[in-house]
Amino acid sequence: MEKISLGGTMLFTVETDLGNIMVSKAAVGKIITEVVEGFDGKVIISNNKGKVPGFVSKIGGMDDSNAMEINQTEQGLDIRVYVVLRFGTSIAQVTNKLVNQIHENIKEMTGMEPNSVAVVVTGMISKKIAPRHIEVTRNGAE
Repeated sequence: MEKISLGGTMLFTVETDLGNIMVSKAAVGKIITEVVEGFDGKVIISNNKGKVPGFVSKIGGMDDSNAMEINQTEQGLDIRVYVVLRFGTSIAQVTNKLVNQIHENIKEMTGMEPNSVAVVVTGMISKKIAPRHIEVTRNGAE
């Protein structure tokens, strides 16, 4: 797998029998965002300080992929996603399910095996966000 930069957009190239496929960081971010949206509001993407993107992100001001760390290493993609969870949500169940779904969806949709997927819970939300810092990681093809 090769990493190229094209006009500020990071692309990852995957070689297949049919040719090369280029996957942008934004495409990987979109896959992650769709997985998070599947949790019906129990999981919300945030930044590393627990701030949830507001109205501006909904009209194109800030992409959710800006709140994710997606890096290419020799071993594969290293992904770190910052989230807040709704109060009453099981941290262990939701984070493990989230890590596994992100890993499987990226592998299935891009053909790239993530080296590691980490979900960092930056807070719990009820009426206000209560700060937390809990990290759940999956390495390789566990």
